[in-house]
Amino acid sequence: MPTATVRLPFPSSRILVVSDFNCPYCYTLNEWIERLGRAGQVRWIGIEHRPTLPTAGDNNPGDTVTLHTEVADVQERAPEVEVVAPDTWVNSNAAVLLQNAVEDEHPELAPRLRSRIFRAYWREGQSISSPGVLSSISAELQIPPVETEEDYLDELTDWWRHSLDRIPCMLAPTGLAHLGLQDFNAVQSFLNSAIHASSVGPGCRSRDLEP
Repeated sequence: MPTATVRLPFPSSRILVVSDFNCPYCYTLNEWIERLGRAGQVRWIGIEHRPTLPTAGDNNPGDTVTLHTEVADVQERAPEVEVVAPDTWVNSNAAVLLQNAVEDEHPELAPRLRSRIFRAYWREGQSISSPGVLSSISAELQIPPVETEEDYLDELTDWWRHSLDRIPCMLAPTGLAHLGLQDFNAVQSFLNSAIHASSVGPGCRSRDLEP
């Protein structure tokens, strides 16, 4: 289990949110951050926690069970957050690459984009692995062309796997970590002060990554 203080992937004066678009716990944390009016004050870091999920087609039975179990857990823990289990648990690579690039190149546009991608998947059931869906969202939000970096995503995922291995996660500039999905009040407290480590909440891990 990670220690209470974690090495940051890069220096930051903002709280870092480590996340993946196909994680329902991460979606819920993003909704809470939006509700608190703090979306523009955090720096989102996208990683791939289940890179073997398909870009199209059906899930295997085990993944289907896991998806519905996690969605049901979120619905119980955060009934105020609208979440619907998508038909397919899809690969997030393209969406995470896009978001990471926008976080770097156009940070003023990043909060709206990440919430739009999350909601397109967890509310509307759109396939965020589809280039057409991502292009439509980018056009809707007037996101300019960006340069995506697969190697950078691999580096971030490797850092996450060895330093944290749990999403969602929030990291203070000091490296103090808030692991997993806590309750709304704990999230608010960490965003406001980040002065103490919290207990570990439920979240997603790197079960599909190669050792």
